[in-house]
Amino acid sequence: MNPVEYSGEISGQENRITFQLYDCWAGLAGDQDIPPLKALAPESIAPYKNNMVLIDLRDPDNEPTLQVVGQLLRQDVDQDLVLAGISEIPRRTLLSRITDHYMEVLANKSPISFDAEFHNKAREKILYRGILLPFSDDGENINFILGAIRWISESDRPETERETKRETEIDSKAEQSPQSHPQNHPQTEDLLQSQLDHCRRLVQGKNAGSDIRSRKSLYEALGAILDFHETCCANPDQYRDLLQTEGLKAQKRAPFTPCLKMCFGAKYDKTRLTEYAAALSFAQKNHKSGAEIPEFLGQFPGGIKGCVRAMREGRTMATHAPAQDLQKEKQKIIHSMPPIAKFSLEASEADIYKDELCLILGRRNGAHIDVMKILKEEEKILPHILRLFMKDL
Repeated sequence: MNPVEYSGEISGQENRITFQLYDCWAGLAGDQDIPPLKALAPESIAPYKNNMVLIDLRDPDNEPTLQVVGQLLRQDVDQDLVLAGISEIPRRTLLSRITDHYMEVLANKSPISFDAEFHNKAREKILYRGILLPFSDDGENINFILGAIRWISESDRPETERETKRETEIDSKAEQSPQSHPQNHPQTEDLLQSQLDHCRRLVQGKNAGSDIRSRKSLYEALGAILDFHETCCANPDQYRDLLQTEGLKAQKRAPFTPCLKMCFGAKYDKTRLTEYAAALSFAQKNHKSGAEIPEFLGQFPGGIKGCVRAMREGRTMATHAPAQDLQKEKQKIIHSMPPIAKFSLEASEADIYKDELCLILGRRNGAHIDVMKILKEEEKILPHILRLFMKDL
């Protein structure tokens, strides 16, 4: 590939594609959050048209399609994908590197830029930089995303830069034992890539019927991601290669995050990724498989957020043991406290409710408190009251 397709730091006027196109988009937006596509003049983006793709999201019942594909991107995929769904884009192509990020634009409702490296189908290392720009007819709902990318192959980089990088890699390998780099297994690599492609299709709504953003489709995607993660863990060497290709790193303290980023996009909303990771961790602790995830999340109280709370409380779905133990401990402390006042009930009620905690509705009357009612729904709200009470002890 021609090095001119990738622009690095240049003295004088900024020549990076991300800055130039963002400035153009910001000028169109003005006081609006998101500009309409009709405001974009073709001549303003003419220098980049061969490196661009226009994603159409106007049909909420189907996956996004490609309305315009630049000539250089068409040459890279070696097929005509105009009007095709984004799930039809071949992996390890420049076009896939752009469209993999479109969910991040939807989540953030703002432009996103990205730069990384990957190995194409010819096993060449490609370095690239790109940007995605949202457009909206009503200023709120995104119905078009314009993407652009520039790139260079490792072999086309300046010789001095390649030599420096090569020396660094040689020094690093010299410190490792020969056995630490077993041979690659193409079948396993194909399996990981196939599962990743499947997860991305689910995330993009390929198999979600008429409601591509439904909770059910999200749960199905998370189930597939759990299976994908387990396959990655079973093949650590191939997983490491895949992470390198995707420009990501493994995280010991957040093991699900890299797989989630590969499927949803590296710049997808971090809060949601954290919640999804917690839900998957909780499901895994309850020995759930990917196929069981949709039903598990659908039936668990609070769904994903309920799983997040459960993880924070350190409990499991089956027993809730840690939470129950804490509740009993609180009640023991309260039972041991001396009362500040007493009054008598009818004998029949005294026998039924012996030695139980209850909630009493009272009314302040100067130095006295009038008891208005003993609440009968205390079981539902008592745990919350106890938590607040214990904080003040």
